[in-house]
Amino acid sequence: MPELPLIRRLTESVEHASVLDKAVDLDRSLVRALAKPKALRQLLHGVPFGHPLHPLMVQVPLGAWISAAVLDLVGGKGNAKAAKTLVGTGLVSAGSATVAGYVDWSELDREQLRTGWVHQAVNWAGITLYGLSWMQRKRGNHGAGKLLGFAGLAVVGVGGYLGGHLAYRQRAGVSRNGEVPFDA
Repeated sequence: MPELPLIRRLTESVEHASVLDKAVDLDRSLVRALAKPKALRQLLHGVPFGHPLHPLMVQVPLGAWISAAVLDLVGGKGNAKAAKTLVGTGLVSAGSATVAGYVDWSELDREQLRTGWVHQAVNWAGITLYGLSWMQRKRGNHGAGKLLGFAGLAVVGVGGYLGGHLAYRQRAGVSRNGEVPFDA
């Protein structure tokens, strides 16, 4: 049997990293306590819409940050202001995407929980880089803002890979029983 590619070996090592379990269990307890009301939990899961909200909601920050990167590559004074606005839009919209993701995550199986925990940690690192990028841009240091933005995009790209691995390889949130009912 051929050896697995490095990226697959790394993601599978995350799935089996029991060293994460204490942090996973602590965070899971916190999320479940904060999202205790059933109506809130169902809304954040996307039950009224028949589809999870998190995958939809991540499109806004990612779209804003990718658009900012394009403007940064093109350059120009007007583009610098627009890129700063897009970085800020991404930061503001990342919060609601994160909240919905946490609620979905709190219902997963052990290996999925581990992957999801690393997914969120990596994305928080990316969000932090974008926060620093926005601050540098606000201070007029657009060169540093661009570099931090590109670093943030690379990091959230890794986070996105882990999210894709979670959804498609680990089948997180996919019903094993066919269609998902609206009143789940």
